Amino acid sequence: TLLWRRIAGLWKRTSGRILIIVLGGIFAAGLGLCVFFSVNMAVYAERDCGSADCVIVLGCQVRGETPTPMLCDRMNAALELLESNPEAICVVSGGQGPQEHISEAEAMRRYLNERGIADERIIPEPSSTSTEENLRFSAELLAEHGFNGSIVVVTNEYHQYRADIYARRAGLSVGHHSAHTALRLFPNQWVREWGALAVAILTR
Repeated sequence: TLLWRRIAGLWKRTSGRILIIVLGGIFAAGLGLCVFFSVNMAVYAERDCGSADCVIVLGCQVRGETPTPMLCDRMNAALELLESNPEAICVVSGGQGPQEHISEAEAMRRYLNERGIADERIIPEPSSTSTEENLRFSAELLAEHGFNGSIVVVTNEYHQYRADIYARRAGLSVGHHSAHTALRLFPNQWVREWGALAVAILTR
């Protein structure tokens, strides 16, 4: 093929061989990093926790004032924990982005209210715009409330590893309870998460 002929042509020159080796090394390193990320994403997705004193729910897109299906999945996973841990409080974390008429935190608060979770159990965090801010601002709110119990983070399974990275940086030790991602969305979200994880690690 044309590609292999060009590679063969490059290989005949010293500079070409160096270029091929360098590019091959970069490709191998990138592939290895993706495998490393994927293994950790799978491991953290399975680190479930059935009990909690506090549930932190990470925000996701809202259309107008309506939670998207992915955010509803996270809220339904949070409801499982809140109903089985009736004394637990819940931090709903997410700011207001483009095309959102209310903050993600407010949309989550309303969703929980409509399903029987009292306002007294909910602490809104309406300012964050990223996963890093979700966990950092939530940690600050919990510190203000003098909270020192067990914490479980609720988000999608592919997102738990990165959430744990930022939780540890915010000084939180957390468990995980994952919402399942729709199969049609899963491959795209998984691959996009590799890039987000690379940024998270490089900005450490």
